[in-house]
Amino acid sequence: MIDPNQVTNFNRTIPELQEFVLFCAVVAGKSAHQQARKLEWFLEIGEGSPFEKIVQIDLMQRLKESKLGQYNRLYTIFKQIICVDLENCTAEQLEAIPGIGQKTSRFFITHSRPNQNYAILDTHILAWLKSLGYNDIPKSTPSGKRYQEIEQLFLFEAKQRNMSAADLDLQIWKERSKKYEGI
Repeated sequence: MIDPNQVTNFNRTIPELQEFVLFCAVVAGKSAHQQARKLEWFLEIGEGSPFEKIVQIDLMQRLKESKLGQYNRLYTIFKQIICVDLENCTAEQLEAIPGIGQKTSRFFITHSRPNQNYAILDTHILAWLKSLGYNDIPKSTPSGKRYQEIEQLFLFEAKQRNMSAADLDLQIWKERSKKYEGI
């Protein structure tokens, strides 16, 4: 099972990368700990790697049984992600899959590959940036050019702290999610 408190791992096997990219997709807008448990249950079927299991099952039925939510979005992602080279894909290649946006693609790449300069602009990061005095920070994840502008603010702050984007992201998430997760 993916541990939301320790998502950074630059040495994942192919099956571990497959599980992690699925986690990145299912956690969008949801409780990380709850979705991790639901994904674990979802994957307790069939034989083989997570992607091999997906092609062996009635995907929509299993998504509904697992109560992961966002069924049509996840169905589309799961059907298309199995064709992606997870070790070498770019953020743009992931974002070409309907249902995967900048936040999800960057979450996967930042926490599965070393030295990545991306920001995962979730509500925790946005609130943190706002608390530093940055003006005009939205409450929810922006898209397109605005995402990239705010991403540069986060990367500047990481550099100022001599931290990687992955380390700063996880630190902020842990600090700010405690009140939501009951940790």
